[in-house]
Amino acid sequence: MGIFVDYPSNIFAGVSNTPATILVADTNVLWVTAIIVCNRGAAPIRFNLQKVRTQTSPVTIFYVKELEIKPYTTIDIIDITGVLQLKYNLTPSISDSLVCFSNGYTQIFDCEVCYAQLNELPMA
Repeated sequence: MGIFVDYPSNIFAGVSNTPATILVADTNVLWVTAIIVCNRGAAPIRFNLQKVRTQTSPVTIFYVKELEIKPYTTIDIIDITGVLQLKYNLTPSISDSLVCFSNGYTQIFDCEVCYAQLNELPMA
């Protein structure tokens, strides 16, 4: 049995105050290595990042709440939070996801989430 690591990314354009699920751990544990956020407007925005754990009783927490991002500025949220881990477990059923949004429909940003995913080969 061997282990290989994939380094995929997800990109999102034009995110605003409607919560956007940017990553879901639905097959394996994930390590988030970068969350790049670019404020596309001429005014500051307030950025929010939440972790949602789906289990017997769902739990939602904030990693970042109302972080001000200056106009036309790009930041990496992982510089603030450190590497994030999203858990996945079949029994008991646990699946984590990341959700981001701003505080207003005119607060528009682009986002890219980069992560590492372990992939095991089947036993021969």
